[in-house]
Amino acid sequence: KFGKVHPGGAALIFDNAGKEATAIFDPIHPKDIMEKLLKPSLTMGNVDPATIKPEHIAQPPKKEEKKKAPKKSAGPTAEVEDFVFVKPPLAAMLNCFDFESVARETMEPQAWGYYSSGGDDEITLRDNHMAF
Repeated sequence: KFGKVHPGGAALIFDNAGKEATAIFDPIHPKDIMEKLLKPSLTMGNVDPATIKPEHIAQPPKKEEKKKAPKKSAGPTAEVEDFVFVKPPLAAMLNCFDFESVARETMEPQAWGYYSSGGDDEITLRDNHMAF
């Protein structure tokens, strides 16, 4: 059920179902999220670490290749050149939308999915958009 509405995408849930995914889960989620959201009836018990084989450990998705941007050229068959995002200086950041655009380019896709969806309750996300 949850996979379909997961902020990081359903594929992340389904691809790692039944695997030890702590390395993917912990950097993105609040430490107390399991106690807050997981029903005790869904807790299956403890896993003996000695029984975990390498194929049971979820691997973080591979980093995407550099983004491509079209070269400035006249014609429909413009060649493609490498595009590397460069963070602007902090003094150039004027509002939350500036920070958001930098975060989109620099964060891992799963982390960006979580934070850009408003995290847990979206209250801060709504308040920030209304304020700015």
